[in-house]
Amino acid sequence: MKAALGDWKIAEENGWPLLRGERGFGRMAIFLAAFSAAMATWCFTIGGFVSYYLDATAGTFALLAGSLFGILLVTLATLPMCSKYGIDSVVASRAQLGSRGSYLSLLLVYCSTMGWNVILFIYKGRAIAELLISFGVMDRRHYNLCVGVVAVLAIFIVLHLIRRGPEYVRSRGPVIAVLVAVMSLVILLLLLQRVGVDGVLDAVAIAPYDDAAGNWASAIEVLIASNLSWWAYIGTIVRTNPSGRQSLWPVVIGFGLGVGLGSLVGLYTGLVVADSAGDPTHFLISQGGLVVGIIMMAFLLIANVGTAMMGIYAASLAVRQLPKADKLSWKWTIFLVSLPAMVVVGLFANSAETFFGSFLAFLGVAFAPMCGIQIADWYLLRRQHYDVLSLYLSDKTSKYYYAAGFNPVGFVAFISGVATYIYLLDPVTYVYRPPFQYLSATFPAAFAAGLVYLLGASLFLKPRGIGGYGPASTTSEPLISKG
Repeated sequence: MKAALGDWKIAEENGWPLLRGERGFGRMAIFLAAFSAAMATWCFTIGGFVSYYLDATAGTFALLAGSLFGILLVTLATLPMCSKYGIDSVVASRAQLGSRGSYLSLLLVYCSTMGWNVILFIYKGRAIAELLISFGVMDRRHYNLCVGVVAVLAIFIVLHLIRRGPEYVRSRGPVIAVLVAVMSLVILLLLLQRVGVDGVLDAVAIAPYDDAAGNWASAIEVLIASNLSWWAYIGTIVRTNPSGRQSLWPVVIGFGLGVGLGSLVGLYTGLVVADSAGDPTHFLISQGGLVVGIIMMAFLLIANVGTAMMGIYAASLAVRQLPKADKLSWKWTIFLVSLPAMVVVGLFANSAETFFGSFLAFLGVAFAPMCGIQIADWYLLRRQHYDVLSLYLSDKTSKYYYAAGFNPVGFVAFISGVATYIYLLDPVTYVYRPPFQYLSATFPAAFAAGLVYLLGASLFLKPRGIGGYGPASTTSEPLISKG
């Protein structure tokens, strides 16, 4: 097994643990990979969502605070174990859900990464369509067809870029990150030039609640939920760095502040441009003419590529851990993984606004309990140790086999967290119940799931010697200390 694990290219594509000597990404590479994933046009929509509840000043603080709160929770839940053992987030969850129960986390990873990619490609298609209409190249009656065609073509472009393998994904991400950051700054300056700083500061929230605390909590929750989706991405990035400490701040700043800063354009646009939902494309083109249109075209062609590449890679990495899925070539894997997204963007692009609000709530509902369970398990129950060999065994010889490959305690804890979240915040209507306005929905859901898991493991698993709880095993040490 060690010989196979030593082939880092195979390990990269199949989610096997990377030895320390095979992890070549330093601090700057980790930061740029995280930042390139965070900076995308989805930030326009996130900021536009916040503009419903808060004005520019309050919204700016909420964006930054919510981003950091969200990335704190997901970093605690994924970074230590993924960086220590060179594994991804789905593999790490086998310790809590079971060797087969981890299919739940695989499903969550796939839905979240493809969900974000669907949003990115749809908005790319819409923006390109608006540009073509503004330039007189296309009539508006072909708008929906153009959106679908452009979105599907964008997916094929991304697939072409990542067909060379995971290393190519991360090597191109930094270049894209720098370009997107510069162009985002240009767009922000163009927006402020058109409407003025006073125009932004004097704008009021679009549809706030009567309760100020509810507005703050709703805005912050949007950012927390958005950043919880990095659960699916962090493991794929930090497993390439030999030190968790080296990865910590690059991940927090790259993912956390990347989303917060990137969403400012969407917040300000949503406040000053009616019915824009945070997207500045149409407004800037109509105000700025050909030059601004060309700048926007360049931005839209480059933006989202890094995020989409990382999303498809994370989803493919998770799917290849299904039984016999590793028999597929890398090219066929990424194509089949992306196929459902092609269908959605090609046929249902006009449902993006309705889809976005529910999708954000799904991220909180799903990943908040996962984070709570993993934090409780890693820090309080397992003393920051996994048996790596057992993570990759699917039969009864694995310490994480539990009952037929499923950990009942993990699933009960997960359901408890989901129920807590839904009670506090309806994921469909976005209507909340107290004490959401003071605690958010994410943190109570994570706490409830973690507490249930802690009690269940202590009362039912530990006394029976189930789940690998007890003295640290030495079977995994050669996998991480040599190389």
